[in-house]
Order: sequence, then C-alpha cells, then structure tokens
Amino acid sequence: MRRIIIAALAATVLSTPLVGQEITEVQKIDFKDNTNWEQMAPGIQRKYVYGAQGMIAQFKMDKGATVPLHQHLNEQITYIAQGSVRVSVKGKDYTIKSGETLIIPANIPHSFICLEDNTIDIDFFSPPRKDWIDGTASYFKGPSSTHPALEEVAALDVRPGNVAVAKNGRIFSSIHPLGSTNYQLVEIVASKAIPYPNAAMQKNNAATSQNTFDAILGITIDQKNRLWVSDMGLNLGRTRLYAIDISSNKIVEQIELPASVAPKGTFAQEIVIDTKNNWAYLADIANPGIIAINLSTKKARRFSGHSSLQAEDLDMVIDGKTIHFGGQPARVAIDPLTLSSDGETLFFGAMNGTKWYALPARLLRQERDDNTIGKAIKIVGEKPISDGAFTDKKGNHYFTDLQHHAITRLSADGENSILVKATEKLLWPDNVYIADDGYAYISANQLNSTPAFTGGKDEGKAPFYIYKFKL
Repeated sequence: MRRIIIAALAATVLSTPLVGQEITEVQKIDFKDNTNWEQMAPGIQRKYVYGAQGMIAQFKMDKGATVPLHQHLNEQITYIAQGSVRVSVKGKDYTIKSGETLIIPANIPHSFICLEDNTIDIDFFSPPRKDWIDGTASYFKGPSSTHPALEEVAALDVRPGNVAVAKNGRIFSSIHPLGSTNYQLVEIVASKAIPYPNAAMQKNNAATSQNTFDAILGITIDQKNRLWVSDMGLNLGRTRLYAIDISSNKIVEQIELPASVAPKGTFAQEIVIDTKNNWAYLADIANPGIIAINLSTKKARRFSGHSSLQAEDLDMVIDGKTIHFGGQPARVAIDPLTLSSDGETLFFGAMNGTKWYALPARLLRQERDDNTIGKAIKIVGEKPISDGAFTDKKGNHYFTDLQHHAITRLSADGENSILVKATEKLLWPDNVYIADDGYAYISANQLNSTPAFTGGKDEGKAPFYIYKFKL
C-alpha cells in the first residue's frame, strides 16, 4: 500500500490540469516545499495538486484539530506519514499511526481528530475533489472554508489592469497595456468603462504622444481621495506619474522621471502613495527595484540589486500548464508593492516568489545607501505566486493567488488563509483593492492568454471581469 501511495503521489505531482482536462504536458512540482498552505481550520493546513483522474493532498495538523463529519463521492486513501489521527466511520473508530493507511470508500460519512502535534496526513482522492477545486466545500464552519460569493462589477471587452476605489465609491481601472492600446484609464459607471478623465487623454490606438497616456497599469487612491496612476511609457520611453483630482476630474500633478532612474524599458507597474510624508513608490519588474519619489521636490532615486527584489527559481503552474513569459518559464521579479497605513513600512515580493518582505520607508526618504537599505529588509510571512497585493489599515495583507484562482490573506499575526476561490472566474486575478465600503475588488483579465505569455496569438476570451466580495 505504501508503494501505491508513493506511485500516486509521483503521478499526480507530475500533472495538475483541471478535472476532465486531457493531460498534455509533464509537470514537475515541488510538493515538499513550505509554500501554498491553506489554513482550513484551527490547527489544520492543507495543500494539494491534481490531475485528470486523481488528487493528492497533504495536511499539517496539531493535536486536537478536527475535520467534521462529511462525505464525498471520491474514494479516499489516507496515509499518515507522521503522528497519528483517529477516524470515525459509521460509528467505529480507527486509530491510524505513522506508516499506516486507511481506505475510505466513496459516499461514506467520516470524521477525523488529530492525536499528536505535527501530524502529517497524505490523502489520495479519485476522482479529484471538485468541491475543493471550485471552493464549494462547506463542512468546516469557520470563515476560511465558507467563501463569500463573487459579485460582478463590470464585464469588459478589454482587459482591466488594476482597479482602485475612491472613498465615495467611484471605481477606476487601468486597461492592461498587454491587451489594448485604445483606452488606458477608465471609470466604471453603471458597469461600463468610460474613458477617464476624458477621451482626449487616451491613446486611441494612435502614435505615442507626450500629451496622451501611453501604458498605464498601477493606480491607487491616496488619503486625499486623489487618483494616482503610473504610466510606464513602454512606447514613449518615459515613465510618468499623474495625480487626478476626482472632484474636478482634472490632472493636478504630472511628474516625469529622469532616465537615470527610469530608463526606457522600465516596467513600473505598481504604485503606492504616502500622503503624510508626500512620497510615492513604484515597483519596477524589468530592472528589479523600488523607485522612490519625493513629491515635494520631484527628486527620485532607485533601490536595486538586492536578492529580495528578484524572482525565485519557481515555476508558475496554472491549470496544469507551466506559464511562460518571453519564451521561457516565467520568472517575474518584484511586482506586488504595498504601504502600511502610517507610511512607515513598504511591503513587497516577487510575482514568482513565496516571501513577503518589509522595508522601513524612512531609509528611502533619508536617501540611505542600497547596502544599508538591504540590511534592513525582513521577511514578514509567506505569500502565493501573485500579481497584486493590498495592505489594510489593520496590517493584514491580501494577495491574488494566480495558481489557485483565489484571493488569500496573510493576517497581521502571520496566519495564512484563502478568502475566496473561484476556478472558473478568477482567471489571472491581477490585483486586489480593499475599499472603504468593506468590499475587496478584483480585476480578472486572463493575462496569461496574451501573446507575451503564449508566444503566439491572443488566446483570451472576452468578457474580462472586475469582481468584488464582502470581507
């Protein structure tokens, strides 16, 4: 039986497509690493991979942790690699110790209780657990397993980039430059995308101009309710920063960064604003670094060269397919960038990365050297492979989980959990924005289907969505 478990693990780890999808590629996945754990309930963490016909799951459990009575149409083979559990099936208790296995037929009610700390439980299911994949499993009563419903905010014929929501509820979105060169910035009004602040500022598929937007991606709302956007200038060759007064719908600030700080090719796609100290920070994934801008003096500097800014050697696997970028397995560097509510701590991580870092923002404001800044960087927790993040006023961090079509949270006390998972809806959740109305807003733009990722034609299918869910 142990050989059966090991063989099942090897076969499943090598392929993780959706249920019923034909296996077309061999996929090697590091299932033993310490990432992608989901906090299912107190004392229980889980991660899993699956193929067309089977699923393997690994659980870490603490003594006393329980899995409530439930049943499923899947045959289950449970192997305890470490520790012990007690399984109740039809009124009979089975104590399963390290090295022992229990086979549970389909549609048989059963429950678990963990008997030792640091228990490792490996379960094999056939067919894969569809209720896990689509997030409909509800036998745990805690909030980590009862996911809120996604509500549609807008269905667009072009890909949204990042979304931001003002204090009065107005919703703004960049249009991703990898998908369209018509509009660059829109306001969502009655579920429609309206050019913002006007049509004249949009590129409209014309030649690049100093007087129009070029390639906007990062957007945010500051504490004065101004909309800030970063224009990467992919065609113009200049990185620009705009502030728009949403009361008058007028551009009130335009800053062009010097080529010494942001040369042509800079891909500064994330932006955060420190209203208290009047600074802005951008994340550049092309030449991995953080660009800090003094909004009072317009002086800018770059921090780069540190290992925390680089991508990890970690494949991004979505629906059983290793995602490529530029013809190679994607290795995208610093991408998510957030700021604490007091403006004193920058948080960041690589898209292809599992670590979430913290950096004292004052060191950038004080123009300290890169070596001093690098020594001050600390790891504050783990994150999924993600394209966007948001840090709320309480210090909780929210991430888009690209591999699992989900939004996760790293709480201020270090606990990881999945807030919402929607396999068929969150197709490349690009960013997440926590608004004052208590909702989390998400753009889902199928970015991995663009030519930059496929190396060929655009495989995306409109509409592309902006969603929200109640926290």
